[in-house]
Amino acid sequence: MRVLLTGATGLIGQAMAARLGAEHQVLRLGRRAGADLVADLADPQAIAALDMPPIDALVHCAGVVDEDFRDAPERAMQMAMFGADALVQKAVAAGAKRLVYLSSAHVYGPMLGRIDEDSPINPVSNYAIAHYATEQVFRRQTGAEVAGLALRPCAVFGDLADPAQFRRWSLIPFSFPRDAAVDHRIVIRSTGEQMRNFVGTGDIAETCTAWLSAPATGWSAINPLGALACTVHDFAQICARLSAEITGQPCEITRVTPTGPTPGSDYDYQSLSPLARGRQSAEDTLARLMRLAIGG
Repeated sequence: MRVLLTGATGLIGQAMAARLGAEHQVLRLGRRAGADLVADLADPQAIAALDMPPIDALVHCAGVVDEDFRDAPERAMQMAMFGADALVQKAVAAGAKRLVYLSSAHVYGPMLGRIDEDSPINPVSNYAIAHYATEQVFRRQTGAEVAGLALRPCAVFGDLADPAQFRRWSLIPFSFPRDAAVDHRIVIRSTGEQMRNFVGTGDIAETCTAWLSAPATGWSAINPLGALACTVHDFAQICARLSAEITGQPCEITRVTPTGPTPGSDYDYQSLSPLARGRQSAEDTLARLMRLAIGG
């Protein structure tokens, strides 16, 4: 297949580019020179004016992040709705029969109780609302001839192609290993008893690639799962242990002392799809992030 990929230099996009490239021809759309197609997704007119070659599929990994709403909220929503709309219309006009959007588990709302693809949608934050808006923009292009998919990962970890350009160091899968290796201290600003499913970028890319080759019609969603499901505190303990092994120094963990049940301790993020099972080792990736943080 010829696959148009956005966000190929991002956290998930780089893993997606590598995995898709093993089986398909990948065309990259980005804002910077070097991409096969150059345009800003916040500029719908520029997207509509693209001279797009025939394609078989679109994989959109350049969705908005929390930092976009912090820095330029109007631009973020423009990108999530009107830019994405121009992109998916252009892709379908170019022949795309498969549409994939990299969304977020946050579209389900608060991380409480069991969640799977049949759970009600309840986006609350601007970030979650924007992701669900983009899902809907994609969904309305699907039908009998065009199949669409929303991938909704929970807590994503992965290797960084360009750490200097990475903007999401505040996320637990990145702040914890960096703080453990550099400061030898992890600060949890809650009890840490909340459950999370930690999924690797390679597993997300594997799920997407498998879906592109499977029979599909209409619109669907998959919660790509990682092999590691644990509490935030458990994750901190894993990082502390790995850091001690790598640096030879103990790592302190501080948190709010639990005095009763913690909201989110019952969070059980699941998937109904057989394509969602993860295999990527979190510990191997965390160790690489730590060595990167200390220059090793």
